[in-house]
Amino acid sequence: MRPRVFARDHCCMEPKAPPVISTLRVALLAATMVLAACGPSGSSTAFVSDKPTPSSTPVAPVSREVTKPPVSQAPLPAPTHVTWAIDHTDQPGRRLFELHYDGAAMGFRVVNASGRQVLVVPIAGSGIFGPETCMVAATTGTGAATWVAVDEPMYQDLLANAATYRVEVETIGHGTITLPLVDTGCRRS
Repeated sequence: MRPRVFARDHCCMEPKAPPVISTLRVALLAATMVLAACGPSGSSTAFVSDKPTPSSTPVAPVSREVTKPPVSQAPLPAPTHVTWAIDHTDQPGRRLFELHYDGAAMGFRVVNASGRQVLVVPIAGSGIFGPETCMVAATTGTGAATWVAVDEPMYQDLLANAATYRVEVETIGHGTITLPLVDTGCRRS
């Protein structure tokens, strides 16, 4: 029995180029396309023009339409007073510096008499505080509170200088206001 021969088209019978040459052809083609896109000056805007050509069709300007209106927070009552207290923590050498206030705020900066920032007190998350803490004892009826942990040097600085400090309050809808920092006298350390 004779081996079976399948007819092939002559176009497919040409020898294939080695893989290295094929890779070089692709790289040369890619380099040529990049150089053509950059134009003679090397700028990538050779084919993009902001000047209309005589044959270009005018395009209607795109109108901006508000798809979702901006949401603005209605102003909330700003704090009228800020007091401070110190509570203990479970971490040695650290204490909680608490600010007690009425009204609504987004954050606090404690500043010294010259206006230099001493401490930043963000709005804290939730916490569990027992009746023996300043957090419970120093909070007034309608008041809110926030706290931040401080180390021993900051604690000593607060004890020595807090009477001269003020609080810059970032309010909701009223900008930043400055209030005196009033000591509650509560210390649980």
